Amino acid sequence: MIFDIGGAEEKIGYKFKDKMLLRKCFTHSSYSNEHRGSENNEILEFFGDAVLDFIVTEYLCANCAGDEGDLTKMRAALVSKEPLEQAIFAMGLEEYMLLGKGLVKNSDLHEKLYSSLFEAIVAGIYLDGGMVPVKKFILEKLVFSAQGRPAALKKAEKAPARREKDAKSLFQEYVQKYKLGEIRYETISKTGPDHAPHYKVALLVAGKEVACGGGQSKKEAETKAAETALAQTEKSRKKAGKSK
Repeated sequence: MIFDIGGAEEKIGYKFKDKMLLRKCFTHSSYSNEHRGSENNEILEFFGDAVLDFIVTEYLCANCAGDEGDLTKMRAALVSKEPLEQAIFAMGLEEYMLLGKGLVKNSDLHEKLYSSLFEAIVAGIYLDGGMVPVKKFILEKLVFSAQGRPAALKKAEKAPARREKDAKSLFQEYVQKYKLGEIRYETISKTGPDHAPHYKVALLVAGKEVACGGGQSKKEAETKAAETALAQTEKSRKKAGKSK
């Protein structure tokens, strides 16, 4: 069977250096059983599942509010069968699957056929190009996609913006109350790729650095710095109270 490499790459949004690895991502065990010499994607599915969990977990921890239980539920909602299938259908990749003759007739009955394909593609991109392109693929095609995006995730992603306003406002009120001087936030560094940068920001009061913070945006980094400054202030006040 002829596999359309260029068509698959265009829909995925990534060009493979190893074209046989790309073909392997789409090769189901039913096809390899009928065509000796063809490697199937079962191990890639296993590998891709772990990579997918890691990248989604990293995103949730950095961008969403909630405890361990909340984040676990959000991750499960994102990496479950249905959203992975919907991502495959949204890209139009189901037609590129290499299936055995028996399964072709009943592919709609195969419980994990297309969700497993997504996991295999994740592993393939990671093995072929590393973390940067696979993170881009997962974020664009799954996390930021409108298809199947859980309501809990949408709600949780609004929380950091509220915390940002609260932390910075509270610290500003404290500084103004005690007339400590002008507040200024300065960007110390920006690292990482353009689609996933990391900022480090210093919080200065009257020209003196009082705290630092980091995040995927300047606003998030400023928030972290303000939260740290507030925590240090509270600690100092408690210490002063005990010494009296």
